[in-house]
Amino acid sequence: MPLAGRDKKALLALVEHAQVVYLLTRYPKKQVLDDEGDAKRLEDGLAGMRDAANDLSASLRERTTGVQWDELAKKPDTPDLAWRKAKRLAPEALRELMPLLEGEPEAAFFLRPEAPPKKTTKTKKTTKTKPRRAGGGRRSQNGSPSR
Repeated sequence: MPLAGRDKKALLALVEHAQVVYLLTRYPKKQVLDDEGDAKRLEDGLAGMRDAANDLSASLRERTTGVQWDELAKKPDTPDLAWRKAKRLAPEALRELMPLLEGEPEAAFFLRPEAPPKKTTKTKKTTKTKPRRAGGGRRSQNGSPSR
C-alpha cells in the first residue's frame, strides 16, 4: 500500500532519528552516558523519534504493530532510562519501518539492523571413552602386550 505524502515525510524523519539513536547504542553505555554531548544527542534523537511518530497517521501506526508506539511516546526520566529505551526501540523501529520505505530513493542508504540472534540452549557434549585394549593396558616398547 503506497504511503501518503505526510506519512512518508514523517516516516523518513523517524527513521533518520532512529539511525542516530541506533548508532549511539552501538557504543558502550558508559561512554555515551558519561559524555554530555552524546547523552544529549541520544535524548534529542529519542525526542525526534517521538515527534515524528506523532506525525504518523493512526492507520499506519496500527499497521506496524512491531513498534511499541506507546513506549516511544513516553519521555524517559533519566539518561539511564533513555539508554534502555534507545537500545530497545531504535533497532526495532528500523527493522519494522524500513520495508515500508522500499523503493524510495531517500531510503537507499539507510541502516538495516539485523534481527537479534535466536537464543539456543547448548547441549552438553559427552566425550566418548576409548575402548580398552584386550590384554591389559600397558604395552611394551615393541608394541606387544607385556606379561
